[in-house]
Amino acid sequence: MDPIIEIFKKGVESSQCDQKDICMVTDIAYHPEVTDYLGMDLFHTSRGRAIPFATGMKLANPRLKLAVFIGDLATLGGNHFVHAGRRNMDIHVICINHYHYKKVGGEYAPGVFPRVPLSPYGSFDEPLNIPHLARSCGAVYVARWTLLHANQLSHAIAESLRKTGFSVVDVISNEPDILDFYFQHSEIKNGEDTLNVKIVPDGKIIVGQFVDRERPNFIDSYNEQMTKVLGDKFVKIEV
Repeated sequence: MDPIIEIFKKGVESSQCDQKDICMVTDIAYHPEVTDYLGMDLFHTSRGRAIPFATGMKLANPRLKLAVFIGDLATLGGNHFVHAGRRNMDIHVICINHYHYKKVGGEYAPGVFPRVPLSPYGSFDEPLNIPHLARSCGAVYVARWTLLHANQLSHAIAESLRKTGFSVVDVISNEPDILDFYFQHSEIKNGEDTLNVKIVPDGKIIVGQFVDRERPNFIDSYNEQMTKVLGDKFVKIEV
């Protein structure tokens, strides 16, 4: 079983959320046996489309908790990531951060830090800072851990699921030998300003919980606005 799925299961169990109300939406290909292992519905979507798919599910059935697994450092479908944060949609994003697009010949992704040899001439452009992007767009909970920080990661997933609003857990993942290098070169800084957690060459990978705050979520804001406009004619969306 994929380690992130095992960690996710532990996070779900410790969250004490009603498991029958949790659905997993992913643009990453997982084996069908995952549904039996997790005991919940799983929906595979097109690459980069997991967030809008989950948004539609949330609006159709506000009771659901949507755990959204995305890959490729949120660069495919990045605009959906931005607007889900802006609206504070009540979905819980787990970003599996591999640093390259594994299914298209190992091409490096826009989140990879300079000098990583994933292309013929290396990379030199500024990496995408997922935690800072999430915070800037309005996420109510933001954390980052490597896959080897299993206990901290399952705890972050549990905390994310207990929040109401857009939450993001950035997961540093890769092949075992490379992942061990990332783990050894990580540094825990809970509460660190997300401006300071971008991944840079020769620097520590900053991990921890960075954001935990409250904001009105999309459905609450929608109910409030439509009540002001329509008064008693409007039927509120019940969560």
